[in-house]
Amino acid sequence: MSADKFWETVMSWADENSHRGRLVRAFRDNLGNSAELQAQRVGLLSLYMEREAKRGLALV
Repeated sequence: MSADKFWETVMSWADENSHRGRLVRAFRDNLGNSAELQAQRVGLLSLYMEREAKRGLALV
């Protein structure tokens, strides 16, 4: 999966009323204005994407 496709998929979660939706909104809006928090958010979002790929919901 290309990086563009990855981010397109991740950002599509922003409208969800779920943990990953809140996580995307926090990342997008840079809540806390902290590089460390942003890095942690990217890590968690990567885990969500990995779970989707394992379930066959995303093309990797």
